[in-house]
Amino acid sequence: MQIEDEKRAVFARVDAMRVKLEEGLRARQAEIQLSREAWRSGMVGAIDPTALRQHANAGLGLFRKAQRTVIELSGLDRGLQAARAAMVAAAQDRRALEILRETRFAEHRCVEDKKERDQLDEFGADLAERKRQEGQQ
Repeated sequence: MQIEDEKRAVFARVDAMRVKLEEGLRARQAEIQLSREAWRSGMVGAIDPTALRQHANAGLGLFRKAQRTVIELSGLDRGLQAARAAMVAAAQDRRALEILRETRFAEHRCVEDKKERDQLDEFGADLAERKRQEGQQ
């Protein structure tokens, strides 16, 4: 059970990192969208090439950050799958041990029941022998 709990904790940590990265990606996408809207609104009238270049560079920087986040998510997805597989394997191992324990207990119970029946049979035979001997006397 302890191993299974450890595997669950590892999975939870990796999943929390995934959620954090997904939130970061959504935030970057919103920043890119806001940057594009600001850029489009600045395209009215005379266009300043320096400002246009700065907006393009800023947008490219945001795009690169978003790409890095996607790459991190991709790597984390493999880790998440591995953590999930380890968690499932630990649960299967625990269940196999439970089944083995239950089977061994059932076998033990059968042996004990047989011993008890044999002893009761012996007591009954001894009682019958005593009654037979008392009847002969």
